Amino acid sequence: MTYEYPMGMMAASSYVSMVNAHYEEFGNPTEEQMAYISVKNHGNAILNPKAQSPMKITVEDVLNSRIICFPFKLLDCCLYSEASVALILANEEKVKELGVEKPIWITGVGAANTDCFIGNREDMGRLYSNIYAAKAAYKMAGLDYNKIKSQIDLAELHDAFSGHSLS
Repeated sequence: MTYEYPMGMMAASSYVSMVNAHYEEFGNPTEEQMAYISVKNHGNAILNPKAQSPMKITVEDVLNSRIICFPFKLLDCCLYSEASVALILANEEKVKELGVEKPIWITGVGAANTDCFIGNREDMGRLYSNIYAAKAAYKMAGLDYNKIKSQIDLAELHDAFSGHSLS
């Protein structure tokens, strides 16, 4: 924040730089592809009573919403908010003692960092820290990174900006 904020960097401009770098290399995502993602994400939120911005929107709604940071439009961006969470970690013995009926077991964890200034990253179009962390977690869990789609039933992705999930 100390370095990027005085230069006008904010979340949207930081992420849009990655999306544009990805576009330069691969030719996607287009504004329309990003709009489809926004329609899907907002539509999925309708099913969640705790979602911040559930709404039934169309691709045209997204494309016609005001520009925030090209090519991000208002409906390509998530609400900017803060949250908190509490997680209680316990071993199997403690879980039995507490009488937890359906515990969720963590079988893999991964963490990695990327330079906070996007110009210093090895590739502006990718968040390699996400890839490194995922590979470490999958390995710890005994999963094969190259076959991950057939080994995981559900994944929840960070989707602050619609174009980022394509890049």
